[in-house]
Amino acid sequence: MKIKSTCIVFALALLVSACTSGRLEYFTAEGERKVACETEYTWQPSVDKYAVEYVLAHCAQEAVSRGYTVEDTALLEKDLSVPPPPPPEGKAWSHELAKQHHAKGMLTDKEYGYLIAYLDLGHDSG
Repeated sequence: MKIKSTCIVFALALLVSACTSGRLEYFTAEGERKVACETEYTWQPSVDKYAVEYVLAHCAQEAVSRGYTVEDTALLEKDLSVPPPPPPEGKAWSHELAKQHHAKGMLTDKEYGYLIAYLDLGHDSG
């Protein structure tokens, strides 16, 4: 029984350690603190942190455009541009294409993380 409990705790620790999450807090004009976005990626921590960063920065920009004040103003300075899709012309990014380019070293972890979040948010044109 003790071994089974230890295995369960170990498995849960692994699951939690492989999770990258974040949330954006903002203030209304009345000074009320609210949460605009909560996000979590659980695939590859070196890439996930950038996907979370992208989502939170995008949410921060949206919150400010609606007249709110964000707590983490560094998010407003993030460049959310993603690399252009590879040739042939007219080809759009997809999760699979991004994965292939990252595996070949053609995308950095940050570019890949941003692309994943960009696609997950539906910003792709394809």
